[in-house]
Amino acid sequence: MNRKLRRTLASAACALALAAGTLLGTAATAHADGHGSGWYGVWAANVNIRTGGEWCQIAPSVDRCPNVQAQVGAPRAVFVYCQVEGDQVVGGNPYWVWVATTDNTRGYMASYYLNNRTDWIDGLPLC
Repeated sequence: MNRKLRRTLASAACALALAAGTLLGTAATAHADGHGSGWYGVWAANVNIRTGGEWCQIAPSVDRCPNVQAQVGAPRAVFVYCQVEGDQVVGGNPYWVWVATTDNTRGYMASYYLNNRTDWIDGLPLC
């Protein structure tokens, strides 16, 4: 499956999850087992959700993804649907995740800021 199609399908799944949460009146909760796509809590304040050009997609970093789309912080959660090794290591964690916020703003953030026991999220596909 090509990258564009995967992103489109992942975006549709994320939008559906966001809509279901809104319609059912449920708040986003942290993914309990740290496996696969889903809602993960953010433990820090003012974490940037970033986008940029082609280099941002290949290996995210602050420099390669200069456009800050939004900021999130504890106790909020983001919907995580893929991960990639970045061009920048944050807090000892080399991975970045493609996320959507509760208002469906999408972009990369450093995986370091997620409430997860490991750097790599098992079962989460590569971006």
